Amino acid sequence: MTEGAIVGLKQIIVGGTTGALLVAGFAGLSTLRDSNALVCPTKSSRTSPAGSDDAHGGGHAGAGHGGMANGGMGQGGMGRGGTGKPMVIGATCNTVEMAQPHNSTYVPNIARASAADRAKAQKLLDGVNDFCRTQSAAELMSTWRPGLSNPAAPTHFFNPDRSRGLDPANPRAALVYGGQLGGVMFTGSPLPPLGSIPRAHSHEGSSVEMVHVYCTDSLKEAFTPNRLLGVKADLVALRLRVRPAVMELTEAQLRAVLALVRDSAGNELPAVVPVGTAGNGGSDPVLQAMRTEIRRSLMVLSEAEIRRVWSLMRSAN
Repeated sequence: MTEGAIVGLKQIIVGGTTGALLVAGFAGLSTLRDSNALVCPTKSSRTSPAGSDDAHGGGHAGAGHGGMANGGMGQGGMGRGGTGKPMVIGATCNTVEMAQPHNSTYVPNIARASAADRAKAQKLLDGVNDFCRTQSAAELMSTWRPGLSNPAAPTHFFNPDRSRGLDPANPRAALVYGGQLGGVMFTGSPLPPLGSIPRAHSHEGSSVEMVHVYCTDSLKEAFTPNRLLGVKADLVALRLRVRPAVMELTEAQLRAVLALVRDSAGNELPAVVPVGTAGNGGSDPVLQAMRTEIRRSLMVLSEAEIRRVWSLMRSAN
């Protein structure tokens, strides 16, 4: 406390305070109270009060999509992210995008982050990867509660103990894609400081901070919210490479590739039945059906499986 504030308080205690000294005394207290306030490096914003727990990942009842610290975020202005959605700085200086991960265009620039921020992100990722290595997706899906936005194929399975914060051994939700454990989600009101690499998200009408961390050894991919731009970026590029190349295969090559994709995909890939008959210089319906089935398999097969398909296609030329 400042010397002036102490003097002002003494005068209040002895009853000799004037109106001006009373104001000065409380001003000193206010200065003291605010002296420990967190100062973020950029402007931030306050948003609406607490929202619903069911906002994200499929009606996350109990997902922690409730209120952010003090019923809002940070203290300052609002910016916009690459999605055109508002982007704010939260109460603990986290960058928070008002867009669901699949709509985000954020890709972290790891090289530009400070050594401290890289270390912080790496420690969090190491913990998440430990969780992914030691947990069974099947067990989590049977014991944790699925999200509600896509009941037929939920991707978020919520921890029954309603955990909050950044404990990788006890995340708020497990992220399951195609029956495989792909990452976790943390939530907080607000989350602890994340540093410059992870980007949290929230939803309109809610002020809870959420962050996805994916199971991968790559810091960049782990903290890219949109999986198509991060952990699945190589897979997307591979699909785009294979798809047009299917037209260049001969009948014998098509049959070889089709046998491989059917063996890999199993019951997940329905057979395509030829329609029509060949004639008038048109496409052979049998060959066309094989091409179609191979292309459809690209949405079913894993990256490793598609790489085997691509390797077979290349060796045939």
